[in-house]
Amino acid sequence: GIIVLLLAWIIARYVGNYLSKLLSRKHLDITVAKFIVSTVKLLIMVFAAIVALGKFGIEIAPLIAGISVAGFGLSFALQGPLSNYASGATLIFTKPFKVGDIIEVAGEMGEVVDMKLPRTDIKTVDGTLIVIPNKHIVGEIIHNYSELKKVDINIGVAYKVDIDKAINIVKEVIRKDKRVVKQPNVGISQFADSAVNIYGRLWCKQDDYWNVLFDINKAIFVEFKSQGIEIPFPQREVRIIGDK
Repeated sequence: GIIVLLLAWIIARYVGNYLSKLLSRKHLDITVAKFIVSTVKLLIMVFAAIVALGKFGIEIAPLIAGISVAGFGLSFALQGPLSNYASGATLIFTKPFKVGDIIEVAGEMGEVVDMKLPRTDIKTVDGTLIVIPNKHIVGEIIHNYSELKKVDINIGVAYKVDIDKAINIVKEVIRKDKRVVKQPNVGISQFADSAVNIYGRLWCKQDDYWNVLFDINKAIFVEFKSQGIEIPFPQREVRIIGDK
């Protein structure tokens, strides 16, 4: 029985590696490929376990019947975990996203680093790993940003400045940054109490997000200062009324 289990483990590894290489050459989606490989390896080990139990002298038929009864009862107690597995199978075959995509779901945004039947792992732009049970993904609205991350630039200028000049400066600073991968949109977003707010929307790779945001904000600040574009701040006028 032990020899059967050892042989099954070796065969499962060999078959898994072979299938993985074969599916990779066929350019099958990585998530579906991982699911197929894992399922085949599991089936081999389950079959080997049944054979090994027979070699140990354990009656298989009553054992399978007992497992079936216990499994029926456990299915009610484990509805939550089982729903994660069912949801995971749905995600793997419907493929709303794949490993490497940038998604926003269940209030979290990040890069999908792994997809398994019970859960999906995503990594945010600050490096935090978030594990989301798949039952919280199926049925929710999923935003798939693929390889790109949206960067928002917000800056206010005084009402007295040449607004066209300020907008052109922002456009030029963004245009010079080679990490920006799509044509940006720049314009007036709001007329605030003490400033005209200029908004820029651009896209970059996920890994470049923070560096692009910091560098462009700094470059705009330096350029505004050198060009005499005033960035206002809230001011209050206090009047003291003396005793008559």
